[in-house]
Amino acid sequence: MERRAADILRTSILKMSGVDLPVLMAEEPGRAGVAAIGFPPKDLPSILGASLPSLRLDGFAVATSMGNLYVTGGGGKGVVYGVIHLLEKYFGCRRYSPSVEVFPRRDDLALGCIFDVDNPVNEVRIVNGEFALNPDYRDWMRLHHHGDLYGAGYYVHTFQKLVPWQTYFAAHPEYFALMNGKRIIEQPCLARPEVFDIAVARLREEMAAQPDRTIWSVSQNDNFSYCQCPECLKTIEEEGSPAGPIIRFVNRVAALFPDKTISTLAYQYSRPAPRLTRPAPNVEVMLCTIELNRSLPIADDPSSVSFVRDIEDWSRICGNLYLWDYTVNFSHFVSPFPNLHVLQPNIEFFVGHGVRRHFQQTNTGPGHEFSELKSYLLARLLWDPEMDVSVVMDDFLDGYYGKAGPFVRKYIDSLLGAIGRTGAKLDIYEPPAVHAEDFLSAAYVAAYIALFDKAEAAAAGDPAALARVKTARLPLMYAMIEIGKDDMFGPRGFYRERGGRFSVRPGMARLLEDFFARSEAGGVQTLNEAGLTPKAYRDAAQRFIDVQVEGNLAFRKPVEANPPPSPKYARGDLAVLTNGVRGASDFKVHWLGWEGVDLTLTVDLGKPAATREILLSTLSDHRSWILHPDRVTCSISPDGATFRELGALAAEGDHQGEEIIRPLSWRAGPTEPSSFGRVRYVRFLIEGTKRLPDWHASAGGLSWVFIDEIIVR
Repeated sequence: MERRAADILRTSILKMSGVDLPVLMAEEPGRAGVAAIGFPPKDLPSILGASLPSLRLDGFAVATSMGNLYVTGGGGKGVVYGVIHLLEKYFGCRRYSPSVEVFPRRDDLALGCIFDVDNPVNEVRIVNGEFALNPDYRDWMRLHHHGDLYGAGYYVHTFQKLVPWQTYFAAHPEYFALMNGKRIIEQPCLARPEVFDIAVARLREEMAAQPDRTIWSVSQNDNFSYCQCPECLKTIEEEGSPAGPIIRFVNRVAALFPDKTISTLAYQYSRPAPRLTRPAPNVEVMLCTIELNRSLPIADDPSSVSFVRDIEDWSRICGNLYLWDYTVNFSHFVSPFPNLHVLQPNIEFFVGHGVRRHFQQTNTGPGHEFSELKSYLLARLLWDPEMDVSVVMDDFLDGYYGKAGPFVRKYIDSLLGAIGRTGAKLDIYEPPAVHAEDFLSAAYVAAYIALFDKAEAAAAGDPAALARVKTARLPLMYAMIEIGKDDMFGPRGFYRERGGRFSVRPGMARLLEDFFARSEAGGVQTLNEAGLTPKAYRDAAQRFIDVQVEGNLAFRKPVEANPPPSPKYARGDLAVLTNGVRGASDFKVHWLGWEGVDLTLTVDLGKPAATREILLSTLSDHRSWILHPDRVTCSISPDGATFRELGALAAEGDHQGEEIIRPLSWRAGPTEPSSFGRVRYVRFLIEGTKRLPDWHASAGGLSWVFIDEIIVR
């Protein structure tokens, strides 16, 4: 670490002054005019003539005395952070992102009399995302990476690794969860002694292969199932929570590995703390906030009262709480998500309940909504939760956006003000169209556009700053596109209707192309957690806005479904299937879903008509348990009594690597050169996978089928 700190100081001085100072190894400075990196803290009081407060892990002291500069640390990366503190505070150096840094040109790097000591409030500080993969950025932000702390492959959701159902379920279904009278593969049964033995044996093997790793996860798989056999139910009832069987199981594992920390989850169904059993001293509990609203601080939000109770309960019984928070819209990385105002109060709330280990799941990447700023603020808040956020934000905005900084700040403040006035709630998986009547209303969006116009004008003379402002505008553009797709034929939509004919609004078409061009220029790689690229989004949106009205016999015709779709998506409104708008990549907009079943759809065209082509689309989103159907069969009828089958279209392979949207079509062939004849009813028999296949992370769970636009030409 001393070598690393010395190299950062040397290269930074070189960037600022053009002077390359030598780096020497020595036990003592030996003479004046030396920057002494890593001088033993115990020797400093006599040199400085002042007592030195105790330094915790990653803490540091920076001082000058007798013509020398001293940087010392309390272990970990303390000396590295001390050098970075020196560069930031006294020389104005900044690193705003992995690719944007500031080292002011200086002819004089003089230091006066200084004596700074700083310790982190939190011992583990993780801001998850693409930026944190860069080790230089991570050091400047004083952050950790979970890959440096936990056994490889053993961070979370590890029961499947420890007790793989593919190996054991066929011969021993009793090793796995009992639900509704049936053994299922989603979770193991923690009451079975064989499960404990298998898990421990696997863990021993993994620990032997990675002897340097001290933290190992023994935690539930990522689904909503848990065992309800008589033994597990008895424990759940005694403990008052499904966390009871987990903590009892994990405590037994931890007793066998006293020199390791065994980590587990308090997540979704296991979030409430057990009533009787306390986690062992070497057990870490990862408490997760996935369900919460993001527009209000947790402590002030009435809808978060159950989480407040849970963190209070866990903090009373566990000395190793690890807080997993979520600060981004995972379904729409590039979308306004005004939650900057809750970052500080939430971290203060966590720390106030004894949390000293944090994982902020921000998934930062280029072009994601204020990703550079959010990561910057979170990193500093994890070090010092009481810092002045407003001062740090202004410093960042002015440095990163140049003269446009004040206008970007006004935009942020306007967003936060709008969400406060409207009382809107923020969900980490919601489409921006749900806010079309609150903080993304037409009036508010017009005001935001005006601010960004001013920001771009202010940055016009600075190409680098202007490029960053243009990238910062992407979320606003994205929201306008998504609202336009949802309101396709309305005042904010892509189409206008004149005399019964529909035409694309030129401004909306340009907006889509401009969004794609700016995304490419800004290096945007993904738009959501599923890895949607800007090009795939643009292509899907173009397909989406290619409304199927002219010559579409099914336009706004009634559809019957057996069984009916889930009301969770598009309100289960079957009119979505024939509204002329083809669904894009987001399953929450313009798609209907069915879980774990086959289904039939029947369209009534109103009267028999000559028909030459029939189309239907299906969706795939593995992260959301959505797979294309195994088979879709189309049949037609002139009267609804007798149907003629046109053929079945089947999926190929095991559903891995499939396209996001699959258009299915039946066209009149050589034996029917002009049409299928006169058709009134079109019926689809859709056979879903019903269960997730073996390769899926949640194999065996119910799968979904999603269907959209039915087109008949």
